[in-house]
Amino acid sequence: MEQMEIKYQRILVAVDGSAGAEAALKKAVKVAQRQQAHLDILQVLNLNSLSYDGNGLSLDGKKVYQVEQVNESYLQNLKQKLIDEKQLPAAEITTHLRFGNPKTVIVNDFQPEYQNDLIIVGATGKNFIERLIVGSVASYVIRAARCDVLLAH
Repeated sequence: MEQMEIKYQRILVAVDGSAGAEAALKKAVKVAQRQQAHLDILQVLNLNSLSYDGNGLSLDGKKVYQVEQVNESYLQNLKQKLIDEKQLPAAEITTHLRFGNPKTVIVNDFQPEYQNDLIIVGATGKNFIERLIVGSVASYVIRAARCDVLLAH
């Protein structure tokens, strides 16, 4: 029987600085290179988890803006690193910063808007109790996505 290779056009990888996200990014870069696909790198900032600083004070607009600027800078540096070190074409990498619940932003908002045909997620870095309470983003994406999902370990 002839094996049919699936050709992905647009790959979505969500990053959050965790080891799982790093594994997902490495895998996404390899797949994008092999498939000559566009790579969307998405970081979702959950304002609920950012709503209080270490002193129990709620974040104001200025602090949210600072968090946004730090993360935009991180994404731009990450894109440049992929261009320089992995020779990915700049036109084939787009970085995105969104606010909200990562699960719903990835599955319900971003993927339908950008028509990604593959989502690559990292295995969760959360401990058992956190997974019980909030659930893992990866498990939600695997269950709810309307396209192929690859779990990177």
